[in-house]
Amino acid sequence: VTITGKDGAQQVLEADRVMQAIGFKPRTEGYGLENTGVQLTERGAVDINEQMQTNVPHIYAIGDVTAKLMLAHVAENMGIVAAENIAGAHTVELDFVMMPRATYCQPQVASFGYTEAQARDHGYEINVAKFPFQANGKSHGLGETAGFVKLISDKQYGELLGAHLIGPDVTELLPELTLARLAELTPEEIARNVHAHPTLSEAVKEAAHGLEGQMINF
Repeated sequence: VTITGKDGAQQVLEADRVMQAIGFKPRTEGYGLENTGVQLTERGAVDINEQMQTNVPHIYAIGDVTAKLMLAHVAENMGIVAAENIAGAHTVELDFVMMPRATYCQPQVASFGYTEAQARDHGYEINVAKFPFQANGKSHGLGETAGFVKLISDKQYGELLGAHLIGPDVTELLPELTLARLAELTPEEIARNVHAHPTLSEAVKEAAHGLEGQMINF
């Protein structure tokens, strides 16, 4: 397989199998949308506002047909927002950029928010910290020490801008980080939250310490 990088350089890799994962596209055919006047985006997705409402006031859409972020937990929460708006109840807009993403492979991959490049492109000066699971006691107990927890924060205010994790059960570590983002916690506040030992979550605490320039065990 020949791979062409962003810089135009080519690299040849040998493998027994190749998995082609080129993403998804919204499937909007067969629902009779052409009879409703519902507007589609250039990508062919159902166009919605922050309330999950289409341009036809009594029609709402959630999930993959909107092409917002094609993940089951995103669709579920879009459904909650839609139902609350239909019922006239209090609701909260969803931040699709900061949604958690999980890949269930071995080791697991998890992330939310911006990458380093994306954060800089949005005008942030950033701090970055990466703590390896090689330095985490629970990882050694599990016999799975590959991977890391990487955190990105705004240098000026300490706002958590993104997290990228690879390692054992890292998808279970995301809720602490997305809640920290939602609550606008600083790295110091995350680090001062006592984490039980030995746990994988201690890697989050250590990375938060790293954003403050003071990792303890690495």
